[in-house]
Formats: sequence, structure tokens, C-alpha cells
Amino acid sequence: MTVSALHQTFTSIGLNQLSLSQAEQKELTAFINQHHQFFDNVCQQKADKKPTDLLLGLMTKTQQETAQHFVHNQQAIESMQQVLIDTLGDQQKKFVATDSHRLAIETRLWLLIQGYCGIDFSYANEQAEQSAALLTTSLALPEHAIRSDLLVAYYAGKNQKETKSASQAKGSIFQRIKSFIRTNKPY
Repeated sequence: MTVSALHQTFTSIGLNQLSLSQAEQKELTAFINQHHQFFDNVCQQKADKKPTDLLLGLMTKTQQETAQHFVHNQQAIESMQQVLIDTLGDQQKKFVATDSHRLAIETRLWLLIQGYCGIDFSYANEQAEQSAALLTTSLALPEHAIRSDLLVAYYAGKNQKETKSASQAKGSIFQRIKSFIRTNKPY
């Protein structure tokens, strides 16, 4: 995967804290490859904005578009899933539509940036519930399990922000003490 500003921003908000399946890792790589140039351009055009704020906008847009696309194709996905169940029985769990992985990873990334930006938990939870409801059939998992798994990303972003804030606060206190000592030296 190319290390781009998009990838670096995701990493800075806690991407490495997420446990991604191999399929989700593949979708993450595809997502970054598809959107990194756009993100770079937006960051250059809006240099006065924080990259995390721009990332929140990008993720809101792309996740909502992916969810709409998923809903539009949901009947076909569910029909395909039923054929797999009828044909393969329990073995069907090995096959999951790419659209499902795409929606799952984009929702995780969206919740990650929401947590980092301090978006209200109730909104993030509502979005996780909506995505989980869409994904339950294709992932063959209970809705509450999917929602809980998606919300791990929200908390990873929130924890990353708190860790950075605590680190910056320690640094700023140290800098103020150091500055005070320098300016108040007896000569």
C-alpha cells in the first residue's frame, strides 16, 4: 500500500488499533488507492482546515454512498446468499459479497474518525446500528455482534485522541515550566 496523506491521517487517528480481517484489509487498500489523490487535492485546496476534519467529510460522503449502493443491491446480495446457503450449507459462510466488506470497512473508518473528532456517541451508535442491520444477512452474524464490532473503531479513534491530548498537555506543561525557569534565572 502506498503511504499517502490519506493513509498517514488514518494511521494518526488510530487505524493500527483496528483488527481487520484479510478481506477488510484488502478493501482498505483499495479504498486508499481509490481516494488518496482526491484527499491530497482537497487538503491542498483547503490548507486552512485540519486533515482530520477533511477526512470526516470524505468518510461521511463515501460511507453514505456505499450504504445507498448496498441498499440498492441488497435484494440481489440476499438472493445470492440464499443460493449459497441452499447449495453449500454451512460452507456458504466462506463467501461474502465484496459490497459487504466495502460497507464494513468504510463504516469502521467513518466511526474511527467520528470517535477521533469527538462526534456524539449516540450518533455513531445509530450509524453502527444502521450498517449492522444492512450487513447481518450477508455476514451471517447477529446484528448486535456486528454493531459492537463496528463501534470498536469509534472507541479506537476516541482513545487515540485522548492519548494525543494527554501527551500534548504533558508537553505543554513541561515547556511552560522550562520557559519559566529560563526567564527567572538569577544572574
